[in-house]
Amino acid sequence: MKILAVDDDPLFLDVLKEVLASAGQQDVALATSAVEAAKLISEAEPAFDVCFIDIRMPEIEGDYLCKWVRRLPQYHDKAIVMLTARKDKADIDRAFAAGASDYVTKPVDFGDFIDKVKEIEHRLRRERQGAQPMRPTTRVPSRPGIDFALPLALDDVKGAIEIGALENYLLKLSESQTHQMTAVALKVVDAAKLHLTCTPGDYVQLLETVAKGILKTLGVSGAFISYAGYGAFVCVAEDPRIADWTPESLEAAVAKTLEGMGAPKTDLCASPPLKLGRWSGRKVADAMYRTIGDAEARCSMFRIEALSGVMDGLDEK
Repeated sequence: MKILAVDDDPLFLDVLKEVLASAGQQDVALATSAVEAAKLISEAEPAFDVCFIDIRMPEIEGDYLCKWVRRLPQYHDKAIVMLTARKDKADIDRAFAAGASDYVTKPVDFGDFIDKVKEIEHRLRRERQGAQPMRPTTRVPSRPGIDFALPLALDDVKGAIEIGALENYLLKLSESQTHQMTAVALKVVDAAKLHLTCTPGDYVQLLETVAKGILKTLGVSGAFISYAGYGAFVCVAEDPRIADWTPESLEAAVAKTLEGMGAPKTDLCASPPLKLGRWSGRKVADAMYRTIGDAEARCSMFRIEALSGVMDGLDEK
């Protein structure tokens, strides 16, 4: 892979380069500031496959560099891993809000770090071979076509991050501290029909409007939302008020919010909110995905009830 490492500590960069070399990664560029990194990124041809960026740097901090990189078209789906000596939730939130796909704390466990590098390399190889990743961890270009089954980056929605980054965010929180995150998922009932009948641009705009409507309805600060594919969204936040919603009340409230935003009528099915604080490691990510399954199951029941109503009406005739 073609790798860029950015850190204001030259000694750390030298060690990192040696560790990457031991993992078979020889094409590594180093930068000691955001300005130097921006120059390397602008001149890189082809683009870097992975960027490791220290979040705490003088003058221009790493999260601002990350935001700038993520806006570049050629870096829309690249792996950006933030590095920091701090493990507090505020820094973790900063990193993922800036567009990071993963987060590594210092002092770095280089065994785990090499495993992470190999995982990124394996995923990149699969994508280059045209295979879909086992888990939805990459952004999907919103133009010219959209695969209904795959996740999609909602770039115009504040608080939206890719589903793979959301998974890594929860994993990182569960590693370093106790947390009180709650997850809830919502699925657009007629998403498949809308995907077939809308232009790609209109479909993306609809998804972004729904995401904004969900966040506005929940009304909590620091929430992250992801589009997981198949018309499903998942939202996580630390605010305990999310747990007060029932699926029925949330569905009705989001529908009312979307109507107030001038959006076309959109039916959604919600999962029961699920508190994630009881899980750690892989289980916390699995619990987040479970809410998506719960929303999809409720959506299936919605369709069955609608079909039953149609059949009952035919029987009466």
